[in-house]
Amino acid sequence: MATYIDRRLTKKIDSAGEVGQVDAILVVKDDGDSGLSVDDGGLARRVIEGASERTGVLPNAVRYFPRANAAVISASSRLVQEILKDANLAVASATDFDLMDFF
Repeated sequence: MATYIDRRLTKKIDSAGEVGQVDAILVVKDDGDSGLSVDDGGLARRVIEGASERTGVLPNAVRYFPRANAAVISASSRLVQEILKDANLAVASATDFDLMDFF
C-alpha cells in the first residue's frame, strides 16, 4: 500500500466506479538502480506491469519518469486500485492540482 494516497485520487476512483477512467501520478520507492536509461520505466514500470498482469487490464496511457521514480498513468479504476496495493508505491496522487497564486 502506498505511503501516501491523495484523497482527491480516492474520490476520483470512487466516482469512476469499476470501469471508469482514472488519471494518476505514481511515485515508487527508490530501487537503487542509478543506471536507468531514459527508455526504462524502472520500478514504476514493474509495479504497473505487475498490477496489469494480476488484473488482466492494460493501462490506456503511461508516461514514465525513471529518474524521478515516477509515472503518470491513465487507466481503469480497477487497475489503479490494484497498483495502490503494491508495497513499492510511495505516493499516489490525482493529476489535477489547485495552484496557489503567490503574487
